[in-house]
Amino acid sequence: MAPPGEGQYLQSKDGTRIWADASGDPSKPHVVFIHGFACTALAFEKQFSDPNLLNNLYMVRYELRGHARSDQPSNAEAYESIRYAEDFRTVCEAFNLKKPFIFGWSYGGLIPADVIDAYGADDIAGIVYAGGAALTLELHAQYVHPGMASLIPVMLDPSPDSLPNAARLFAESCVENPEETLPFDTKIKWMGGALMQTPTARAHAFARKQNPKRWEEEIKNIPVLIIQGELDRHAQTDMLISVAQKWIPKLNAVVLKGIGHAPVYENAVETNRLLLEFVKQVASGN
Repeated sequence: MAPPGEGQYLQSKDGTRIWADASGDPSKPHVVFIHGFACTALAFEKQFSDPNLLNNLYMVRYELRGHARSDQPSNAEAYESIRYAEDFRTVCEAFNLKKPFIFGWSYGGLIPADVIDAYGADDIAGIVYAGGAALTLELHAQYVHPGMASLIPVMLDPSPDSLPNAARLFAESCVENPEETLPFDTKIKWMGGALMQTPTARAHAFARKQNPKRWEEEIKNIPVLIIQGELDRHAQTDMLISVAQKWIPKLNAVVLKGIGHAPVYENAVETNRLLLEFVKQVASGN
């Protein structure tokens, strides 16, 4: 079983360096974890330190282009949908992943649509959309929470004096009760991840486009689990599930009571249990 490491840099097709790391048992089902907007792969610390997941899965996490330890190109073309698909394929090839599951948190939920648009869905075993996941850019607009809508202009303000406050507000918005559940060492880590992102990279990552047509055609054939916080302040929970059900007839959706935008952190025990149960069920053909 491979322990968590310091990660490595991979070179994507356009030359962009992507930071990635792997843990667990390569002989078990493969799962790729993709973090949210202005975040880092450290969001998944409670998954990559869970002995049950490490014993039963081969887990890979990487940091999106324009984020954290990965390169942050300054040109808009570097943030086209195909580039995100190429990054995903680069990660899969580097770690020899065979038909992986995708676990997309928040903005990370967009990546399956990029991959499907570029390569189709045949090499995706299943998808877990967690924590207000953006199914596609077009659909996400239908259920974005008013609180998040008001935070976006603050996040996109490039002035130096506004960046620390934006990072603080963003970190606190990811959990339901930051005063009790977000200790300072975690908050500063999340804030640091947001502050690593250049304003230019953030603007390009936010403004990018996506063609959802192939996702709309093929998502119905992919096993999908949604793990959603009842009190998410980034996505309106009822509307998200309603929108998802229109496109995913056999959707399995679980709403976690009292949880905000980050079930991977706020209720990792239940999130990890649901993930492993879903993977085992799909892998067994049931």
